[in-house]
Amino acid sequence: MINEAMQEKPLTEKLRELLQEMKDWERKPLLKIGKVVVELVKLPRRELKKGTEPEKLALHIRLEDSFKGIFIEDYRELEDLIHAINREKIQQIAKTLDEINRRRIIEYEI
Repeated sequence: MINEAMQEKPLTEKLRELLQEMKDWERKPLLKIGKVVVELVKLPRRELKKGTEPEKLALHIRLEDSFKGIFIEDYRELEDLIHAINREKIQQIAKTLDEINRRRIIEYEI
């Protein structure tokens, strides 16, 4: 997915080059597992009240049928997301939602 010529360089150097080469909001697919897509996205420079935030790369995690998703800008955010979705309560709710949503049968009278 990411250019094979870049495979030989250290990851830090590859990502720095991509930051320079990519256009704002450009996406590079990294991984697809089932319906989940992980992309590398270049976020544009932002003007904030505190000053200017430079352009940067982020992970974008989304479902394949959706343009919207979650932007992960650092490892701590990824860790928090992993811990949140690995909680037993969240997994139980997701399994129950799966049961409820898939068992919906609509019958029409003739």
